Amino acid sequence: MDTRSLPDDSASFERLRLLAEQKNAALLRSEERYHKMVEEVEDYAILLLDPYGRIMNWNKGAEKIKGYKEAEIIGHNFRIFYRPEDQKRQIPEKLIQQARTAGKAIHEGWRVRKDGTTFWGSVVLTALHDDYNNIIGFSKVTRDLTERKVSEDKIKQYTKELEAQNRDLQQFAYAAAHDMKEPLRKVQFYTSALLEGIGARLPAKEKTYLERTVDAAHRMQGLIEDLLTYTRISGEVPAFENVALTPLVAEVISHHQETIASIHAIIDMAPLPVVPGISFQLRQLFDNLIGNALKYHHTQKTPHIIIRSTSDDNKHIITVQDNGIGFEPQNCEKIFELFERLHGRESYPGTGIGLALCQRIVQNHQGTISASGQVGEGATFTITLPETTME
Repeated sequence: MDTRSLPDDSASFERLRLLAEQKNAALLRSEERYHKMVEEVEDYAILLLDPYGRIMNWNKGAEKIKGYKEAEIIGHNFRIFYRPEDQKRQIPEKLIQQARTAGKAIHEGWRVRKDGTTFWGSVVLTALHDDYNNIIGFSKVTRDLTERKVSEDKIKQYTKELEAQNRDLQQFAYAAAHDMKEPLRKVQFYTSALLEGIGARLPAKEKTYLERTVDAAHRMQGLIEDLLTYTRISGEVPAFENVALTPLVAEVISHHQETIASIHAIIDMAPLPVVPGISFQLRQLFDNLIGNALKYHHTQKTPHIIIRSTSDDNKHIITVQDNGIGFEPQNCEKIFELFERLHGRESYPGTGIGLALCQRIVQNHQGTISASGQVGEGATFTITLPETTME
């Protein structure tokens, strides 16, 4: 056998030794870079805990967020960062236990700095295992989210105050409108009595003034009634039920039968869906839309109102289309504003609350309403309502 072909044992060992040293050096450099990276991070507190929650290392982010120097905190249990009431509730122990069983625990809450001040911390606690899957400790990463928490709390407080102010405003509007009904009723009674009693003997100018007073009182009564309806719709929302829209809208149409006959209007209604909602509010919605379509009809055309329904993406889409006087396209959002009127009161009486009321009703039903139109060509109102019915 030719021994010259055998590898030299000492040379082979030396190559293996050098390779091992190179790998160990690379591993040490990698570990050093990792520890350096962790140590230098300032936006996160990164800690290593032993299996019992005692702190084993400390980075710059931890010092910046929590206020302790590394020498002051190593060896202490991480319970020190929790408020007394949270310690009493054993939140640190519960987080450790959750990380033991689930591998990770995530929590947000108030934490305590060295100087006693608090901050809102977001914590991720992760279990660390050895090669045999035994827990050898935990990594704990904390981020200071105090600014976010303060902003969220301010928004919640502002929302709460705004809701309270809205409730107060609704109650005031309701009380004011209700209290105005009685004196207005007296004004209507006495002005009507005067007009009927001595109206024929009054000079033309004075009679005109009295007639205008009666008309103004009548319009005021309509405004008060609409305000009362609006505040009632904007208040507490009753429980939903399944509402069949086909018979409901048919009933609304029948209430307008005299007007329909007088202007020879045609109403073309396809079958409509059953929706979750509040029956009297949906009746008010379609009463306003159909009433407006009849009121704002084009005098040179046979009034034609088309009511249709389709479904898409778990929503019912209902359209009420007419061929009336229409409106300028740029006013498609403006018409839903409270007291907004696009047409003169002399030609088209009303209070300007109807479409604002429609919008509020649709919002109460978690839906949307939009309008499109062209002057002289008519208007289309599109309503979307959730498709799911009540069990």
